[in-house]
Amino acid sequence: MTIRKTARWQRSIDDRILEHLQDDSVSTAKQMAIRDNIHATEAQVQDRCRVLADADLVAFLTEDQDFVELTTEGEQYLEGEIDVELYPYPRHPKAME
Repeated sequence: MTIRKTARWQRSIDDRILEHLQDDSVSTAKQMAIRDNIHATEAQVQDRCRVLADADLVAFLTEDQDFVELTTEGEQYLEGEIDVELYPYPRHPKAME
């Protein structure tokens, strides 16, 4: 079992989003919101994706932020290879608009 080095700003939904992207290389907030293990609305998933993107754990593939993918840093986090607490604190999703 891999021990992940989480940050204080992270929420449990963040790991579920990252795990989903590890399984499905590209996804949308809508697709993730209907997954049984995510338990969040599309808007909540979109907000968390913005935070994860600001932390460089995911990347948006389109300008309108519809499609998202896992980054190398996101993959390394899931493998327990990096400590995201050492990364700059991501901005709140509302501050990014």
